[in-house]
Formats: sequence, C-alpha cells, structure tokens
Amino acid sequence: MSMSVPTRRVVLLGASNLTRSFATVVETMRLTWNEPVEIMAAMGHGRSYGRDSAVLGRKIPGIFPCALWRDLQRRPPLPTAALMTDIGNDLLYGVPLDRLFDWVESCLDRLVAVDATIVVTQLPLGSLARLGETRFRLFRRLMFSRSSLSLSQAMHLANLTNERALALGDWKNTSVIPVSDAWYGFDPIHLKRRAERQAWPAFTSSWRHEEPLPTAPRPGFLNRAYLSCLAPLEQSIWGVLRHRNQPCGYLNDGTTISLY
Repeated sequence: MSMSVPTRRVVLLGASNLTRSFATVVETMRLTWNEPVEIMAAMGHGRSYGRDSAVLGRKIPGIFPCALWRDLQRRPPLPTAALMTDIGNDLLYGVPLDRLFDWVESCLDRLVAVDATIVVTQLPLGSLARLGETRFRLFRRLMFSRSSLSLSQAMHLANLTNERALALGDWKNTSVIPVSDAWYGFDPIHLKRRAERQAWPAFTSSWRHEEPLPTAPRPGFLNRAYLSCLAPLEQSIWGVLRHRNQPCGYLNDGTTISLY
C-alpha cells in the first residue's frame, strides 16, 4: 500500500519550548487536522530569530536567515498554518527591540506571502512578574550567561515586546495570543511538562477558530525517541558542519518532518 502524501503544511518557528515539546506538538498537529501534514520547523535551544546561536557546542543559524524559507518557496503550494513562539530570547542576547521586530516582521511577511494562517504567542508576563531578583539572576546565569539585564529591565522589555507583537498582529492580520500563567512554574519561561498537552492545542486552536482540544495525545515512547533523533538541514557540532537532507522524518500516516 502506498503511503498517503501530506495535504496540508504547518510551519513552526521557536526555540526551547518548541524543542522540548516537539513530540507533543507533532501529535497536536496530526489530531488538529486528522490528515497527513508536512511539518517544517525551525527550532532549537537558545534559538535566535536573526543570528547564529550556540548551545553546548551546537551552532545553528537564526530563524530568519535559515534555509526553511528557500525550501518553502520551492515546494508545491499547500494550505498552510504557522506558529511563531519563543520570540523573547534575543532580548537576553542584547538584541535591540527594533532589530528583533525587523526579523519577526520579515518572517511574518514570508508567511503572509504563502497565504498562511498565522499565530504568534506572547511572552509569559505573569510568570516573569512572579520572579524575585535572586531567582531571575539564577536563570539568567544558567540560560543566558552573557546577559546583564536586571529583572526590571527584562520586565520592561517583555511588556514592550508583547505590545509590539499585538500592534504588528493587527497590522498583518495575525492572531497574537496570550499564554496562561498556570502553564509555568519555578522555571519562568519554559512550559511545565504536565502543561504541554494543554498549551499547544490552545496555541493552535486559532488556526481553525474552534475550541481547543482538551489535551493533546500523549506521545508514545517510540515516537518521542524517533523525533528526538531527527537532525536539521545544517548545524555545526563543535566546529564540524553537518548536513541532513530534508524531509528527515516520516510518520506512518504520511506526515513528513523537515527541520532547519
């Protein structure tokens, strides 16, 4: 029997939240559409929207400069939905807000050009507001060791980011949605593991203007392991450049996965 081919495309842009939850996100996509999906994702721990980033010896390009956009133009047209999340990392890298939104707007323009239905997630202001200065410094040291932002500066920039995102969403006819404080715990920026199955259906329900699924399916161990082994088109591991043809992942319903 021949495998079904994708009849719909999903573009996913983000950093560590998307990477940590990827198996849950894939199951959410499959249940949302109930048909084979072509998933194209630019993600990675510490991922920047505009410049190279390196975590634990792994270097990857920024989301805006990466090859996802070239491949998106080359592939046959399909009904397309897109999710942009984790847009706050660059602030802790010291990137000016105007430059960050140049990158974000450029990504939006490329998605608009393929007539995508787009959702952008806001930053978790409530979670950040619960931080004390000591805990903020701990997380800043662990995740963004070169950052010198204070908690008050980070909160100010996060508020400005959400305001700019909402204004940009109005201009680009894009849904910019809030996140729930209940999805975050001691870690102020990463979804709690037990909240992932509620959060991702809520993020993507705007694509179809329907009530979100109560919870995403729990990914099986084999699917989770398989997805964790997939490699992007290009990355540098301790200075050694590696390439992997895309799509790199194939699921039994015909869903394909390309990583960038």
